[in-house]
Amino acid sequence: MCGICGIVLARRGERADMDAVARMNDAMIHRGPDDTGVWNGGHVALAMRRLSILDVTGGHQPMTNEDGSVIVVFNGEIYNFRELRADLEARGHVFRTQSDTEVIVHAYEQFGDAALERFNGMFAFALYDTGRDRLLAARDRLGIKPLFYGLRNDALVFASELGALMRSRVFSGEMNPAALDAYFTFLYIPAPDTVYTGVHKLRPGEKLVFEKGRLTLERYWRPVFAPDPKWTLDSAAEAYHALLEDAVRLQRISDVPLGAFLSGGMDSSSVVATLAGMSARPVKTFTIGFDDKAADETPYARIAAQRFGTDHTEAILHPDMAGIAPQLMAHFGEPFADSSAVPMWLVSRLARQQVTVALSGDGGDELFAGYSWVHNTRRVQAYRRVPPVLRSLIDAALHLVPSSPTIAKLRRFSWDARLDGRAAFRRRETCLDADARAALYRTGFANAVAQNAVDRFEEHAADGPSDFDDWMLYQDTVLYLPDDILVKVDRMSMAHSLEARVPLLDHRLIEFAATLPFGLKYAGGVSKRLAKQAFRDILPPELLVQRKRGFAMPIHRWFRKDLRRHFAEMVLTNNARCTTFLNQNAVRALFRRHDAGHEDNGHALWAILMFEHWLHL
Repeated sequence: MCGICGIVLARRGERADMDAVARMNDAMIHRGPDDTGVWNGGHVALAMRRLSILDVTGGHQPMTNEDGSVIVVFNGEIYNFRELRADLEARGHVFRTQSDTEVIVHAYEQFGDAALERFNGMFAFALYDTGRDRLLAARDRLGIKPLFYGLRNDALVFASELGALMRSRVFSGEMNPAALDAYFTFLYIPAPDTVYTGVHKLRPGEKLVFEKGRLTLERYWRPVFAPDPKWTLDSAAEAYHALLEDAVRLQRISDVPLGAFLSGGMDSSSVVATLAGMSARPVKTFTIGFDDKAADETPYARIAAQRFGTDHTEAILHPDMAGIAPQLMAHFGEPFADSSAVPMWLVSRLARQQVTVALSGDGGDELFAGYSWVHNTRRVQAYRRVPPVLRSLIDAALHLVPSSPTIAKLRRFSWDARLDGRAAFRRRETCLDADARAALYRTGFANAVAQNAVDRFEEHAADGPSDFDDWMLYQDTVLYLPDDILVKVDRMSMAHSLEARVPLLDHRLIEFAATLPFGLKYAGGVSKRLAKQAFRDILPPELLVQRKRGFAMPIHRWFRKDLRRHFAEMVLTNNARCTTFLNQNAVRALFRRHDAGHEDNGHALWAILMFEHWLHL
């Protein structure tokens, strides 16, 4: 696991700014505290910071092939590197290390860009072919590892983190209004946009080529939903169990201490159960909870830990939110407001005290319809079959009842029935809708948003499968998963120099799940049906019936207690920087309604608070 960066100029006679490369590389020391390396090829400079996981002493980067004509910097893991290495050695390639990084250069020599299709892993790398004066950069299929880039004045600049890239000083830092609008809509900024104009995220499953001053982008993989009715619950459960076992087998390879996050939910418990079955020693597991019973999941994690005999560490925390918030923003590099980043930060800090690698259960909800918004959108679709006259009477009755968070949810549910399925699904993935954002923005910012409008949600929607249930899972897989969940996992784990691996996002599992009829994933109010079938005799029964939790954070309650004063001091003052963009009266109104208990505006308030912290970076 590493941080990578570099500058590639279009003309050979020029020289890359090595001071800029050094600044970018130094900004990522948390991603790789163990080693550093730079390759200077004149008009091309590549650099990296290394967190040593495999071949600790021999895996120094940048790494080359035998004759030094191919150079790579690499962030991530190629899990099937041993199988690939054996194949490449049989074809005559000579290896000097035991590192997975070296497989990349030899695979490129042998297969060219098609090598990407042979890698099973999480990765972002940049490879320079000196003979062709060609840079190839690529990101793994699901977008587990990040890569940012920008092209300005015939100079291509790239880095693993946005904040590091901006240290190059090549880009002006002009804000992207459409990206900020997306942030206040979804709480994150979808790829390929970033908060800065002219700086982009490489998309999942995408490769970038910079050759002779020309930049081209191409998707080499994306999920294709093609349900096969031949699958039964039993046959699918058996296949899933075998695939997960193989994914864990590959991902447990490490030359440094390895453990697992354990939330007590279905997904992390399945990963721990599988890992424990392969381990001669007790698996080290980690969980955190808050001193808030509604958000404390440690009892379920404890049940799983006891069942599988793990070496379990848990902590009940009352975190200093005022102190943590600015640290989070420093690692994201742009506004990001999924509040579950806080527990991810905390559990990563806890795990790093004992291990360098931790397996995570992320991905199961996208695979097998685990998210409540998928379930609730289907309920809305069913509610639409109620006669319109009766629904109108229910609407009228709800508006006569005094406002409360529960009544507000019922009103939104009733309103969703007026929308088509896709619009109702989008509404449930939206923090602030168009009307709320219009009220929140100052006039100048609202005009800038209107002039730079872009809708990444609809772009993905147009590419999705025709079946509505599969379309919802596709949308979560290509948008929410890489741009929210995996951003959170990568930045918060790497902030503590911890490598987080996600066995459920082995691309073979994603492709397998895309062949399953939706009814095997969700039916009769039961989600993850086949996963539960696969582990029904392995997991404790309490874990098979509990509601989804993840590492929960009591954000709504905290804004009425722990975060109340901090929000007021940061945001509700006359010198708050966010007032350049946001109407302070609208912000105050959101806060008052939440504080009074009339509405649950915790996520919106967290978005505003994190935006203010980002503006202070």
